[in-house]
Amino acid sequence: MDSTCDLIIDSLKKEPIGETDHFIWFITDIGIVALFKREENFEAYGLNVEIEANKIALDITKEEKEYLKIKERRVFLFYS
Repeated sequence: MDSTCDLIIDSLKKEPIGETDHFIWFITDIGIVALFKREENFEAYGLNVEIEANKIALDITKEEKEYLKIKERRVFLFYS
């Protein structure tokens, strides 16, 4: 596992900054992480992530978005 994955896994042990219908949101040293709550359709999650971020006052529209699967956990990582 690389250092990016290690940073994300460590951040998932901390208190989340919010929770929405499909995601639990965390702050990491490299950006914002949206942890998938369930194993559902990836495309539906991809379409909902920005809408759900707005529900907890996060503006991720200008951030880069990367999908990662780490230790059976699926996340979107948002970073500048």
